[in-house]
Amino acid sequence: MQSDHFIVFRVLPISAQESIVTTKWFVHKDAVEGVDYNTDTLRKVWDATNEQDKVLGERNQLGINSIGYQPGPYSETYEFGVINFLNWYSNTVQKNLNDK
Repeated sequence: MQSDHFIVFRVLPISAQESIVTTKWFVHKDAVEGVDYNTDTLRKVWDATNEQDKVLGERNQLGINSIGYQPGPYSETYEFGVINFLNWYSNTVQKNLNDK
């Protein structure tokens, strides 16, 4: 049986310096562990991925906390999703303020 599975990855900021990372695996209700998926393999891959993300986040935070840090504009190449969200959010707030 070929099972469908997917992974939910969440980063929840709890302060300006800390976040909680949660990874959950979901498999089809009829999936059989060891046949349709292997928990050890899933854990190995996602533990490594989460560790890499943790190191990246910690290094970024060290840079942001440094005295030499100066914020700049978002990268249109790499951060277009953030730019699109901020534009949508700003436009929505402005529209709602104008409608009142």
